[in-house]
Amino acid sequence: MDAPVRIENRSQLIYLLTEAAELEHGVMCCYLFAAFSIKRDMKEGVTEEQLDVMRRWRGTILQIAIQEMVHMSLACNLLTAVGGAPHLHRPNLPTSPRAYPASFRLELIPFCRETLENFVFIERPEDQERADSGATSPGEFFLPEAKLSDIFSSERQYQTVGHLYRGIEDGLRYLTEKFGEEQLFIGPPNSQIADAYFSLPGLLPVTDLESAVTAIQGIVEQGEGARDDNEESHYRRFLAMLEEYDRILSDAPDFEPGRPVMENPYAMFPNDIGDHSALNLIEDTLSMDICNLFDGCYQLVMQMLGRVLLHTEESEEQLTLLSDITVNLMIDVLGPLGTTLTTMPAGASHPGLTAGPSFRLSRDVRSLPHQAAAWALFTERLRELSAYCGFLQAEGDVSGVLTRVRGSLDQYAEQLTQ
Repeated sequence: MDAPVRIENRSQLIYLLTEAAELEHGVMCCYLFAAFSIKRDMKEGVTEEQLDVMRRWRGTILQIAIQEMVHMSLACNLLTAVGGAPHLHRPNLPTSPRAYPASFRLELIPFCRETLENFVFIERPEDQERADSGATSPGEFFLPEAKLSDIFSSERQYQTVGHLYRGIEDGLRYLTEKFGEEQLFIGPPNSQIADAYFSLPGLLPVTDLESAVTAIQGIVEQGEGARDDNEESHYRRFLAMLEEYDRILSDAPDFEPGRPVMENPYAMFPNDIGDHSALNLIEDTLSMDICNLFDGCYQLVMQMLGRVLLHTEESEEQLTLLSDITVNLMIDVLGPLGTTLTTMPAGASHPGLTAGPSFRLSRDVRSLPHQAAAWALFTERLRELSAYCGFLQAEGDVSGVLTRVRGSLDQYAEQLTQ
């Protein structure tokens, strides 16, 4: 049996729920990056039959990425329920070896067989981890238990996301016995996100131990640490994709479904990654500009999602509008920009490689606490991003994408001011 993830106080519970939200967020970005990089045209060296398979793979990965966003939102609901706050920040990618346990190094890598193997590993069931490790003693993998309870929140060792959530569930049960439900679940029940706003199955508010356990078990069952025999789990879906990939390779050894996208691309180096050796700097001027545009739009989406997660002052009508705009920005702005970047040149130092989105976050991504100020900021930022689209000198397909993106940004800015 793996060593338990020990939680003895509310502070440690909030720490690990924050870590869970970060992991779900980071994994979502890895999946989106891979989906954006999948080829979309027979002119890219694939057959029509292969293209049909790749469309299906892209749809599956995007669906799983959306479910990761649900998991991140559920972690934020759990945080709110026990007195914390929604957590939207995460380390920029690739993550430092010290950010999470060694099993979790998240990177932006284009779609290929190795990428699929990594996704299968991330989503592996907890029971499989125990069988594969051959471990006979928890001490082989985990730090020694402290002699005294932690008064300051600290890292915990776990091998799978399912193992982390099992520890969180155990901690919730223990703290419920310690404090009682009313004293543990002290967050305002009406200050949480639910599927009524996003129409995403499984997105439910957390108000007590029962709903908290339901949320955690839903996350584990759907993807991370799910049962090996659950055909709809993320693990089984990625595994099936990998097996299909191998069947195609057996008949067509030169099959390459992913574009030659540069790994971990950045228009500028993020300030929270000291070692730049794993990063690749985009040099083509227009590619840099569109990468910065993507990152600006992505950060705004996260800030708007954070406001929906917080929603202490909005009316139901305002929440619905903000939720709709957040989802539409993902579909109408991030999707086209991210996919377009994977067709654009990376620069002279990277011959034959294309650029890609960085999903870069700055220090100021957070749930904005004041409704009027937040909405004014959202409107201002949408207009700034729209104007930035107009400044860019692009031709052909890129110009058409920018025109459509600008129209969407203007439309959403107008909706927020009505």
